[in-house]
Amino acid sequence: MNSEYSKLKQEQRQEHEQSVAEHVTQTSGQQFATVEELLRCDSEQNPVPAEVGERLNASIAAEPKPAQPWYKKLFGS
Repeated sequence: MNSEYSKLKQEQRQEHEQSVAEHVTQTSGQQFATVEELLRCDSEQNPVPAEVGERLNASIAAEPKPAQPWYKKLFGS
């Protein structure tokens, strides 16, 4: 009876290790050299919701225009 128990334990352990290995293989994913690459990949997989995009565009439009640089004031544009 003890040998059956140890065989069962060994089989369960092997199944568990195999399932863990499969999970690690599936979730290992990509590696990125820079943060920018990570963000680009993430933005391709997760599009911005339309409501958020509209709010962002409205916020950008509400920002004041930057002052004209001193050299353009002096020499004209």
